[in-house]
Amino acid sequence: MKTVGSARDEALAALARVRRGLPVSEAIRKANPLAGPDRALMTQLVYGVLRHYRYLDAWIRPWQRGRLEPEIVDILRLAFFQLGFLDRVPAYAVVNAAVNQAKAHNPKVGNLVNAILRQAQGQPPRAETLSLGERYSLPDWIVQRWTDRYGVRLEGVLAANSRVPPLMLRVNLSRVSREKVLTQIQEMGIEAVASPYLPEAIRVRGALWLEDLPAFQKGLVTVQDESGMLVARVLDAQAGDEVIDMAIGIGGKAIHTLERLEGNMHLTGIDISARRLARCRDNLRRAGFSGRVSLVCERSEQYAHANPQSQDRVLLDAPCSNLGVLRRRVDARLSKQESGFVDLASRQRDLAEAAWRLTKPGGVIVYSTCSTEPEETTTIIRNLLSEHDDLQPDDVTPFLPHAALAHYVHEKFLQLEPGDLDMDGFFIARLHKRGAS
Repeated sequence: MKTVGSARDEALAALARVRRGLPVSEAIRKANPLAGPDRALMTQLVYGVLRHYRYLDAWIRPWQRGRLEPEIVDILRLAFFQLGFLDRVPAYAVVNAAVNQAKAHNPKVGNLVNAILRQAQGQPPRAETLSLGERYSLPDWIVQRWTDRYGVRLEGVLAANSRVPPLMLRVNLSRVSREKVLTQIQEMGIEAVASPYLPEAIRVRGALWLEDLPAFQKGLVTVQDESGMLVARVLDAQAGDEVIDMAIGIGGKAIHTLERLEGNMHLTGIDISARRLARCRDNLRRAGFSGRVSLVCERSEQYAHANPQSQDRVLLDAPCSNLGVLRRRVDARLSKQESGFVDLASRQRDLAEAAWRLTKPGGVIVYSTCSTEPEETTTIIRNLLSEHDDLQPDDVTPFLPHAALAHYVHEKFLQLEPGDLDMDGFFIARLHKRGAS
């Protein structure tokens, strides 16, 4: 049986991998094997530190003397997260574990870490001394951007981005019932409930390690937020359609599209990353759809120039800032830069133009993105509509599976803010290209 110390050691190693640029999910997957409870603790520690990093740094700052190495800062962040947010391990054990970690890294700093923790525990920073960015652990430029947009609603939006979201599972209803998967999860002693908004969705609140779930092992469930599950519904592909996913990534939305038609269609998936396509192949194999998808490693703009008007349904889940999913993409809090918006918007415009080029007359484009920022959502669609008079927007409301979602449809587009209906922030537009079907 692994110890709490092992969970902390693996959490520290995972945080180092995140600092080197690895996505948090991959950083955790690379951890050494741990027993179930310690595995859950390790995951909780990593996500907790990243979700609250600025608050934790504000707690550490008054007590440190001089500059600390990144590894020592992470050791302190882990300890202060446990002291401030968890009660599973006694305070003295947290301090001792942090001191031992520090000594293992550098024997000279053990006493310093011990002094900081013993002086500062029980004295967290007072809310009135913190900026909003420190209180909710978001970059100041995001807070300022959202201050301008949300006004009096700002703190509610910031708080929603800091809450721990449920793990969302999408069940392949053509192969298994949601009730059977729910029973499997609950028999593992993990809290889970059926989504009230989508019949294929399960909300998991407990610490579930997917590889332990039989339904996941058999390819019957996929991790995807409910807002992302709405994309395949709005696309509404029909049997026999030629469908393209212009940024297929690891395949979540494409697989959902195939599940809804039990594979009775042909789908082409484009991505510029060979690494993502390798993971997509694995996911397609697990879901049983390996022979139903043609994967192409190429820029979608190039593919569109070579294959104009070839697709009945075009899905463009555009690469974006991810500002709608910061509650889930906790590592993005450290890396996002305001300057990235310009390059992203230019790329999104090019991809939207390529989507128009790929679509047959009478075909459909669905543009989606896990962002709520106007530059990445409504502005892109309005510009595309103004440049092509053969495009018209379709109201997405008829494709939504629950009446509550209609409240979030504006100008025919679905616009969910983070936390709305306890979903991720998301944008979906559906456009129809006039002409013969």
